[in-house]
This record gives sequence, C-alpha cells and structure tokens, in this order.
Amino acid sequence: MPVRVFNEEEKEKLRRKMLEEEFPLLKQYGVTHMSVSKITDAAGIGTSTFYNFWKSKEEYLADLIFYHRQKMLPVLIPEDVRLGKRKLGREDAKRYLYAVVDKEISIYPHLTLEDEAKIFRNTDEFKPDIEKETAITAGLLQHLEGVRSDVNFGVVANLSKILVITAESREELHESAYDATLEALIEAILNQIFV
Repeated sequence: MPVRVFNEEEKEKLRRKMLEEEFPLLKQYGVTHMSVSKITDAAGIGTSTFYNFWKSKEEYLADLIFYHRQKMLPVLIPEDVRLGKRKLGREDAKRYLYAVVDKEISIYPHLTLEDEAKIFRNTDEFKPDIEKETAITAGLLQHLEGVRSDVNFGVVANLSKILVITAESREELHESAYDATLEALIEAILNQIFV
C-alpha cells in the first residue's frame, strides 16, 4: 500500500480533528484505558498516521491538554475583550473558574495527578515556572475590571492550581462536600483578585 503524504494544511486539519474528537474518548476511558488504537479508530486513521504526529500516547495526551487549555481561553477572554473594547468583571471570572472544573468542557476533571505526572514526566511542564505563571496570571488579569492593586499573582496562581488539583482528585475527596469545596476555592480566588 502506498504511503499517504499530507500537505501542511491537511496535517494541521487532521491533527486538530484528532485533538478535537478524542476528548470524548478521554471522558469515556480515562488516560489508562485510552489506547492509541482507540484514538486512531475514532479518528478514522491508521496507527502509522498517528505516529507521524506523536511519538507516544503520552505525547499525544500532553498536546491534548495544551489544546484544551487554549480552547478555554476564549471562555475567559472573548475577542472583543482581547481587542480592548470592554473588560470583564467578577461574575465573568467566576464563570471561567467554574468552566475549568466542568466535566463537560474541561479536560482536568478527567485526569488524575498521576496521569499528569506520567504524561509530563519528561517535560518541564509539570515543574513550576514562577515567572511564566506570574506573566500568565498578570496577562489574564489585565482584561478584568476592579482588580485589586495589591493582587498577589503567586497566590492567585497557586489557588488556581489547587482548584485544578481538586477536580483531578475528586475521587479522594468527600463527595457530599465537593461542590461546596469548589465554591469556597473559587470565592477565595475571586477575593484575591477583586476589590
């Protein structure tokens, strides 16, 4: 069988398709039981095609996490906000924080800390980068109105990580208090940001 050669546009379209359509597989099987063959079957491609894009399932999953992080940004920062036409308030930030831990739209509730450690074991992504996190937090907060002048970017970043860890560790927590825990964490983050 001849080898199919993709042009750059086709490669990007196929890559996006695999990243977009595979989120339901992650939700259904979790990281452990989501195999390369399940990924390729769902995308309608051969296994060898998968390996033209990623060296391993872990590399694919890392890309999937980055892809979903990027998809979440417009939830917080719509185009008119990015263009400086308006700023967002506390309720907008609250909706975003809830979206980060929403099982239907966020990848984090479908991962565990062990999953992330395995996926990012050989990368710097799992190691804290204070300067990068501070810059990201400052960049996001510039789109909000009513931000405290004394906001501590490190505290906001840490509380945001704890929110994600909470979603990833749901099975370890008291189920009856899970929603109240999310609400308390989100309010703590908002109180650190807004006057």
